[in-house]
Amino acid sequence: MSRTHPAPSGPLRLCDTVVCVCKSGGEYGAAHVAALQQQLARHAPGARLICLTDLPDMPAGVERRTLQHDLPGWFSKLEIFDLPERCFLYIDLDVFITRSPLTDAPPGLWLLRGFKGRDFNSSVMLVNGNYRSILERFLADTQANLQAYSGRTGWGDQDFIRDSGQISGALQDLHPNLAASWKVDLRYRMGWIEPAPAVLVFHGKPKPEQLRIENPKPGRVRVRSWLYWPLAWLKALA
Repeated sequence: MSRTHPAPSGPLRLCDTVVCVCKSGGEYGAAHVAALQQQLARHAPGARLICLTDLPDMPAGVERRTLQHDLPGWFSKLEIFDLPERCFLYIDLDVFITRSPLTDAPPGLWLLRGFKGRDFNSSVMLVNGNYRSILERFLADTQANLQAYSGRTGWGDQDFIRDSGQISGALQDLHPNLAASWKVDLRYRMGWIEPAPAVLVFHGKPKPEQLRIENPKPGRVRVRSWLYWPLAWLKALA
């Protein structure tokens, strides 16, 4: 069951900082950060991009911050809560931006409603406040938490964040068309999608670079996949 708590009341604030994490040893590298930077430059030229990483070099213009705790894989995303910045949009590197994702936020922590029956998904998170206690709780017993959230108690950083009880709600409820899963929500859409979600999330396979994505103007997108197009036609005829 989802665990959320009411967001503190307060004024809306524009979160014009975007944060990503790039941990070495996985399938993402500086080239993926550069792709995110290019998409932001096109659709949100005023955005500030911070990358938490253990890689020595990042593209020029990206603010590099060093990962401090050597957490494996997606658990390294928990270090975003240690940033001095208190208002930002976190975005995974396996996304495609179709228009500006910058948005305002009330005080709170907002995650995507989960895909395929999961409570929450941490591919996109809107943060406005101090949530360092989430990281502190994980580091209090790192090995036990790694074991518990690798399948026994939950799955990954997103379930650990869920169990912190500090999530204010689903991002889709706060900003309904900010982000969507291509695989779950849009993979059978053969034509143009407009207005498109600002952020298309490509969790699992395929990844954006394995697809033909057309984005001729902000908010208009078409995703072509030789794998899903025949299935889409059959679905349309059913």
